[in-house]
Amino acid sequence: MYLQKQDIAYCIIDNTNTYSSNWVKSLMINQADYTVTNIVSKGYKVFWETNEDRVLKQVADLGYKLAIVFSTGTEFINGDDFFDQIQVKALADFFIAGHVLDRADAYYELHHQCYAINLKMYATLGYPTIGKFEPGRQHTEFEPLRSQETFHDAHTPFWVKPGTKEKLYQHCCHGWNILRTAFENNLPVIVFDTPIRNSKKHFYPENLQEFYKHLPWAYKRQDFCQNEFIHTESTDTALPKLTNILQVFTPASGTAWTEIIHKTEPVSVVFYDYSDKALEYWKSHAPQLDNVTYSFAKINLLHDELVLSRYLDTSIKETFINLTNVFAYEGTAFFNSLGYRTIREKQLIDNIKQVLPDAVIYQSVTASTGFDNTPPWHTYD
Repeated sequence: MYLQKQDIAYCIIDNTNTYSSNWVKSLMINQADYTVTNIVSKGYKVFWETNEDRVLKQVADLGYKLAIVFSTGTEFINGDDFFDQIQVKALADFFIAGHVLDRADAYYELHHQCYAINLKMYATLGYPTIGKFEPGRQHTEFEPLRSQETFHDAHTPFWVKPGTKEKLYQHCCHGWNILRTAFENNLPVIVFDTPIRNSKKHFYPENLQEFYKHLPWAYKRQDFCQNEFIHTESTDTALPKLTNILQVFTPASGTAWTEIIHKTEPVSVVFYDYSDKALEYWKSHAPQLDNVTYSFAKINLLHDELVLSRYLDTSIKETFINLTNVFAYEGTAFFNSLGYRTIREKQLIDNIKQVLPDAVIYQSVTASTGFDNTPPWHTYD
């Protein structure tokens, strides 16, 4: 059955207390803050906790049908890919879906980075605990059956299902109890396939050596967004219904603004961006309209001082300023804290209101989206 957004609860588990580096913790908090904003902006509810058993019972009791549980080291990438893939998975009959790992002398692991759980089955079973990592705890279980095919290493099978032979295990890994419960009750366990694996990123922040292997990905994304990527079409699809705008200040990322400008009076459009490549593209691709003149400005609103009088005629009341998602952007949020982004956003908006009090300011996503009425699970400057 296709699930509505209100049927799905996203549960972020804060495990930053397990990180050995304060710098890693800081980066993962930045990333987690952006991930919350990303999820909320797509219309889903996010719950954050330090205890997954507690939050799972909470969302089950609230009537959610599916929980997506993920740690602070995980983010969802490639636009809507993960969210679309989860809807596909929801069409299947399963109890648990996630990264299920064969740990040999330790019982199978449900990796904490991300998993999905059918909450109706979970409640019917009496809210079983997930099962925590307990090295050295011996226990005897029925050994699950698994595919010989793997995603990469030997411990990553394509599929797992209940077995009939008992085995003495030397350790407990994360998720051992919920997996055991699933197999004992013959409930389907799905291993995340390649499309869903490719729609998220985990940084393994609990292990410094592994984290440093994955960190270059974030630097490459930052560089790509600033120096290579070009928005050739507008991503803002909900601009206010205006028709009289005579001055536009907008990112170099599309032509949605053409719907709100005056059709006959002279209009001035300022394309701004922190990307030289984007500005160069729009210099040659801006729509050729008889009443529109263009200028282009390289500005990083997250860091540069914005003196509006350098770019805009402050006497024009019919001004539209598009801040889009500048203060909640995947290309910059990883290395800029929520606190910093929020302050910079407020400073800019206050400045605009002072200099151009009649201007219409548009934001598709704000820095505080997801944190508007509820403080985050951590404190920040």
